[in-house]
Amino acid sequence: MLKMSRKSRFNPLVLMTLIVALVISITGCGSSGDSKDSGAATPSAGTTSSSPTATPPKEKKKVQVMSWWDFTTSEPLKQLKAKFEQMNQDLELEYMQIGTGYADKVLAMVAGGGDLPDVMMLAMDKVPVFADKGAILSLEKYVTKDYTSNLYPVVSDALTFNGKPYAVARDITSKVMFLNKKMFDDAKVPYPDANWTLDDFRNISKQLTKKDSTWGFYFPKNADGFTHFLVATGGGLVTQDGKSLIGKKETGDALQLLQDMAVKDGSIPSETQAQQFGKTDQAVFIAGKAAMIAGGLSYTTAFQQAKVEYLVRPLPRKDKQTSTSFVNSWVIPKGAKNPDLSWRVMQFMSSKEAQQIALDTGMGLPATKSVDTAAFLKQHPDNKYFIESLGYSVPFPTPVYGADFNNEVQKQFDLMWLGQKSVADSVAAVEKTAANVLSGKK
Repeated sequence: MLKMSRKSRFNPLVLMTLIVALVISITGCGSSGDSKDSGAATPSAGTTSSSPTATPPKEKKKVQVMSWWDFTTSEPLKQLKAKFEQMNQDLELEYMQIGTGYADKVLAMVAGGGDLPDVMMLAMDKVPVFADKGAILSLEKYVTKDYTSNLYPVVSDALTFNGKPYAVARDITSKVMFLNKKMFDDAKVPYPDANWTLDDFRNISKQLTKKDSTWGFYFPKNADGFTHFLVATGGGLVTQDGKSLIGKKETGDALQLLQDMAVKDGSIPSETQAQQFGKTDQAVFIAGKAAMIAGGLSYTTAFQQAKVEYLVRPLPRKDKQTSTSFVNSWVIPKGAKNPDLSWRVMQFMSSKEAQQIALDTGMGLPATKSVDTAAFLKQHPDNKYFIESLGYSVPFPTPVYGADFNNEVQKQFDLMWLGQKSVADSVAAVEKTAANVLSGKK
């Protein structure tokens, strides 16, 4: 009996069952131990040990860009921000705005050495002023020959100071002539062709004028409003190195033409007459009171919003086709925390992608030749004249003391446009002080 009892106590089947149970127990304990040894966090409620651990998103570095535009409503700025952040996923672009007195306030910020933005928008005529005062950084370290070789010639000329690059282009405004289609049609005046002359321009303006009611042409009575006419006759306003061109005979010829149109023909309204229709340069054209106005691509946005049908022509010529261009730009302020980071923003803003946005949103013409203009050319049959103008435009002149000189010109010419002072006397008054004004002696 005893032997049989011992034999049943060590039955192989029972022993095997015990071994299997022990193996299962050990395996379960080993699994839990491996998880802890690997350093993995203890799973929270509702998760399993096999779920991957979430990695916190890397915080993006902010880069600040200052402009005078309202970034909450500006479609170009919104699209530039979105594209920049798509192409630079470690950065977040943050806009800052100074709405009025922009240049003076920015200069004060730089001089004060306060918390400066990484990049600033700057008008072309302010680039020499800021560079001369040491308020912006030279871009020699960053600008390459590959970049400059792809620019329209007018751009490189516009954004240098003493032979060094200080800015990259935001966009270009090259002047063309806009025609109010309805006013031409109502007056049964044929549209001019692309080769029209200054004489054609004056005659057409007369045909579109009704005394003190509608006018053939309007221009704002400041330097930017008429310098393209001075260039067309072979004259000019001032040289880039600060020499007045107002005294040239060819300049006087253009001024006499415009004064005759305003005073003798009555085909150009005074500022008082024009501003009763609005304060913007385009207001009198949009109101259907001036049949022609010279301007750039950005004007078309206002025309389209007001549902004004317009045509585009090159500016009227004398001997050859001419125009002037104004280049708005981006710069790095002196004292920027990280110029290399600032350049990443500048590099994007001047890239093919950003320049495409400038064109597609009507902000301005592209600075680089690599932008695809096919869709733009299909939008309006006359859009070709905008692109063509980039090939023959010259930069609006921007000497260091150019703003002071332009103010003096405007002051001396105010009575001339009203016919209360001759062109010769007005020119003489400018020339009397020109050298001092342009050398900063006022």
